[in-house]
Amino acid sequence: MKEIFTALITPFNQDHSIDYPGLYRVIDKLIDEGHRSFLLCGTTGETSTLKLDERKQLVENILEKYPTIRVIVGICSNSTSEVIRHIDMYKEHPNIYAYLVIVPYYIKPSQSGIFKHFDLIASSTTKKIMIYNIPSRCGVAINVSTVIRLANKHKNIIGMKQCGPLNEIVEIKDALPQFKVYIGDDHLLLEGLKARADGIISVTSHLDYALIEEICKNENIFDDRYLKLISEYVFIEPSPAPIKYILSELGYIQNILRCPLTPIGEDSQAKLTPLIEKYKK
Repeated sequence: MKEIFTALITPFNQDHSIDYPGLYRVIDKLIDEGHRSFLLCGTTGETSTLKLDERKQLVENILEKYPTIRVIVGICSNSTSEVIRHIDMYKEHPNIYAYLVIVPYYIKPSQSGIFKHFDLIASSTTKKIMIYNIPSRCGVAINVSTVIRLANKHKNIIGMKQCGPLNEIVEIKDALPQFKVYIGDDHLLLEGLKARADGIISVTSHLDYALIEEICKNENIFDDRYLKLISEYVFIEPSPAPIKYILSELGYIQNILRCPLTPIGEDSQAKLTPLIEKYKK
């Protein structure tokens, strides 16, 4: 079966500290459903609002409490030296599969700059590195040729999360058959698998892991309309606000985000009511 990682939310208390009991309820739910792989400190985890010591403590707490799970750790910085420092602060742990490093955002480096960024990062560590390509958030994309150059030079650059064109997955897998490429858009899961993606890093799996698993187990499935439908709801407003609202209504967490993210509005809440009622049952 293709691999599934849930991009975990970070629940908060009223004082905006991390709500670990709420986080554990969400993880326990997913484990009960058969899930064992998670992305920690990703975009969905509101990592840009977490201090470094909070990120480190979160990862360490989860790895200690759940010794059988496998995790990817997200690294959120557009400074090469800071990325290196952030990766170095995590101790070696057999359950850390890789570190997901975003293409430098906002500053729009050239392909030469992007290559140098990942080149220096990979050279600084023996830990496994994954590239996070999401041009809609970064303002710039990493080219397929740059990915191939990096993977050929560094054995510890082992894969990527692709939120760009699906045809690029085909090009990358043709050149690098062992290189892992994970879909980052839930609604494109089926198309991504047909383009030879190795799996998905998913937000919708918080709500319906069984559905994601069913599609990943059967690449010949022809009807993914329900996944596309609930994905629209999960991303009805900027993520993770909708999935946090849904999980709060289902009783797992409190509906609290750190600024500049805010809870979804009343119109969106009304649209989500039938979906929430379905999963309450």
